[in-house]
Amino acid sequence: MRGNFSTTCCLVAFTFLLVMGNIGFAEQIIYVDANATGLNDGTSWENAYNFLQDALADANSSAKVNVIASERSERGNLNTIIEIRVAQGIYRPDETSAEPNGTGDRTATFQLINGVAIKGGYAGFGEPDPNARDIERYKTILSGDLYGNDVEVKDPCDLLTEPTRAENSYHIFYHPQGLKLDVTAILEGFMITGGKANGSSWPHTDGGGMLNDWLSKPTLTNCTFIGNSANHWGGGMLNSYASSSAVTGCTFSKNSANVGGGMVSFYSSPTLTNCTFSGNSANGGGGMGNVSSSPTLTNCTFSGNSATEWGGGMSNGSSISTLTNCTFSGNSANDGGGMYNSYNTSLTLNNCIFSSNSAQYGGGMYNYFGNKPTLTNCTITNNSAPNGSAIACDSDATVYLSTVTMFNCIVWNGSDWLWNNDNSTIRIAYSDVQGIWPGEGNLNKDPCFADPNNNDYHLKSQAGRWDPSENPKLAEGSWLKDDVTSPCIDAGDPASPIGLEPFPNGGIINMGAYGGTSEASKSYFGEPVCETIVAGDINGDCEVNFKDFALMAIHWLQER
Repeated sequence: MRGNFSTTCCLVAFTFLLVMGNIGFAEQIIYVDANATGLNDGTSWENAYNFLQDALADANSSAKVNVIASERSERGNLNTIIEIRVAQGIYRPDETSAEPNGTGDRTATFQLINGVAIKGGYAGFGEPDPNARDIERYKTILSGDLYGNDVEVKDPCDLLTEPTRAENSYHIFYHPQGLKLDVTAILEGFMITGGKANGSSWPHTDGGGMLNDWLSKPTLTNCTFIGNSANHWGGGMLNSYASSSAVTGCTFSKNSANVGGGMVSFYSSPTLTNCTFSGNSANGGGGMGNVSSSPTLTNCTFSGNSATEWGGGMSNGSSISTLTNCTFSGNSANDGGGMYNSYNTSLTLNNCIFSSNSAQYGGGMYNYFGNKPTLTNCTITNNSAPNGSAIACDSDATVYLSTVTMFNCIVWNGSDWLWNNDNSTIRIAYSDVQGIWPGEGNLNKDPCFADPNNNDYHLKSQAGRWDPSENPKLAEGSWLKDDVTSPCIDAGDPASPIGLEPFPNGGIINMGAYGGTSEASKSYFGEPVCETIVAGDINGDCEVNFKDFALMAIHWLQER
């Protein structure tokens, strides 16, 4: 009994200490609202700071920084302690309580802080619920328009020359060498606009919206970079020298630069998830440029970006880039409407779509000077170019040839899809290629896309296909049955894992961008779909036979 009592006491004591520890670790909230009329000390919405710079100075005070450092060190916990909540309105980097009308200093900039989360989109003072948060309804804008006189431009290329933007901030955010931001430096729910990095020397030539220099790795969520520009690199953002930001749910729109209208990474490894690049422009890399970098992108979209020379959607130079479930649509350039790869770039593309991109060379993709793109379960269709509507390869020396590898892909609806000017190696297997291509398992058949005119490249199936136009992706009952079945269903590499393909899936992966995913079209066996799952029935035809044994043997041998 004593032993049980002792154990109980220990558990109670431990729980008490844990709770007390959590209380001691609670976040401190600092409030910012341009319309607050109280004490302006940041302690509540009524008493909120009127200027974001004052709140940043408060959060960055030595006492609070020391508390953050000690508590994080003791607990090994990287959770944010200080949270700055910013109400709807416009905030400029040159404005403080000491200079409420701004200084007009173009070098003035905001800076993120380790251990501090800056969150916009709050209703703020005077609203029925000041803590209500909606980043679309309560727009919180960080603006480099210091005089408040910016005139909109029709073409992002005109941002640098528009006279009303002559006084704009060089950068909305600048994180210099030595600051070394980590993932606890958080920016969430803001619109970042009006940065104009048109200075004559570094750093004021790059990163109009945000410049991350040397080992800065901030976390950005649900932010919009719009209407920023730079003389050289990264109109919206520049990540330089191991400054690898984690970017989620962000939009880069109508930004411009010489390289990377939306974003540039230089010797960096950013991670982008659910991001959109649209309407950006540059000389190279209209949407995004990567130089000697290793970016990882998942569920990202590049649409309507343009480059006067190379890489309308994205350019990769001497980089190792990995893209999964990404879409390149309606981008344009002279070389590589969707994407341009150069100088020994290694590229991994999984379940990606290249559609309706245009160029003179390589409507979908251009490979220059020894690259190694590997495309698995990708769809390349409706692209246009006089030289290689889908893919173009070229180099200045025969020793620097590219090797293009494609598995389980669909290349369709583009005349003269390949322009191979340097005899680069093209390896294609288990793919549907218009005009046929020699290789194991290749087809030359109409893939039967669901609705290519509306960019729906799911495969038609009499057993059922996903219909994104009728229902949200999370809704039930979003499967439609067609009167034909695509020949690309169950036609991929038999050794490839079927992944998340719904039942019945034939036991073999589908070709195209949705193969191996939860949106893969279902297998049809010439009769009504079998609704019963039978033990040992691998392909889903409601029979257990040698077909199932063969599939099992193929995957067993592959795993061995």
